[in-house]
Amino acid sequence: MKKVAIGCLVVLMLGCVIVGGFAFWAYRRVQQTVAQFSELAQVPAIERQVRARDPFVPPASDELTASQVERLLRVQAAIRERLGARFAEFEKQYKVFSEKDKATLTDVPTLIAGYRDLALMWLDAKRSQVEALNEVNLSLEEYRWIREQTYKALGVPYVDFDIGKIAEDIRSGQTTSDSGQLLGSIGPSGPEANRKLVEAHRKQLESNVAMASFGL
Repeated sequence: MKKVAIGCLVVLMLGCVIVGGFAFWAYRRVQQTVAQFSELAQVPAIERQVRARDPFVPPASDELTASQVERLLRVQAAIRERLGARFAEFEKQYKVFSEKDKATLTDVPTLIAGYRDLALMWLDAKRSQVEALNEVNLSLEEYRWIREQTYKALGVPYVDFDIGKIAEDIRSGQTTSDSGQLLGSIGPSGPEANRKLVEAHRKQLESNVAMASFGL
């Protein structure tokens, strides 16, 4: 099954990271986008509204539970429902990029600029994510761990540009960040139990990977 468009972007980014320097460059481009929109400075405060705040300790086995996967899907579904028809615009940036015959580094700034244009929609999606996390009693830390283990099991890579973390870095004056990590996996990995657990939801999860790439 064809991966959603972010897959092409991630493969491109991975190759660039191998030759060096791209992760920092891409992070700075996204940082500039965040800095241009004062509304995005609200993100850290919005994320502090998540009620589940206890530290999350991943199991030594890295195995997911059915409940964790179900709650991940519920949060993703809530975001899509909140965005409604606007989600098509969210995905459009990836679709245009993935359908190019030859995607190159020069296309990446255009993709990021697309998110600049959709900044307010993203902010609405972030609010929806927080509301959904409270509904299913998940912390952001656990949610992010579940998301990464799920996409590892599916063999779907994504670059996680955590806009909330970038906004907090800007507020505190930091110029570097661990945001912009390559997460997931190119090819299924992790415990066999996880792969069996998530396979039934592959179509839905793949259709949501664009959200994962921007911290949702």
